[in-house]
Amino acid sequence: MVRTVLSKKGFTFIELVLVMVILGVVGLAVYGTFANGLNIWKRITQQSQPEDINVFFEKITFDLRNSFKLAGIRFRGDKSRVTFPTRTKFINDEQVKESIGQVTYAFNGRTKTIDQNAASYSDVFYKRAGQKRILAEDIHSLRFEYYIFDPNRKKYEWAQSWQDEDQPFGVEAEENLPLIVKVELAVEDDGREIKYVRTVPIPSACCWPMETEVD
Repeated sequence: MVRTVLSKKGFTFIELVLVMVILGVVGLAVYGTFANGLNIWKRITQQSQPEDINVFFEKITFDLRNSFKLAGIRFRGDKSRVTFPTRTKFINDEQVKESIGQVTYAFNGRTKTIDQNAASYSDVFYKRAGQKRILAEDIHSLRFEYYIFDPNRKKYEWAQSWQDEDQPFGVEAEENLPLIVKVELAVEDDGREIKYVRTVPIPSACCWPMETEVD
């Protein structure tokens, strides 16, 4: 007579508990690694933003101080955008060259970025697009103001625009430039608004009479 022995295999309650504990420990380790990586990414991002802002201020300060009166390219600006002639650098055929041209700094409210566009003199003449780059991201606002002399009121004051209308390419340079450009940038940090302000005098506009101090 042959006796058949049935084997019953399965998990006991203790084994199930051990598996759940092990899975919990592994899950916590994975979550901890992910959280640490996210915190590192946030710290790197937060540290790079002040550097980007400093680079932006250095670039626009250098370009504004090197601005001048030039036939064909006018200095014009409004609250969130400024365009002017200057001596700047261009990358052509993997070579960096200095040339007279037009540079534009503008705030893009949709992407929250500060964009720079550099165009050579020939690009402006033939209405070709210049070289565009993003200088800073996660910007809350960017505002420009222009210190000028009002001949009608015979006083110096801050204006929100300077010849903001688009001028056609001509042969005569404009008579005056704004004396000073104020750049005000704001970012958000933990619900707080942090502002950075810089005023940049334009040396080539020194021909204006200066009898009062800047407010």
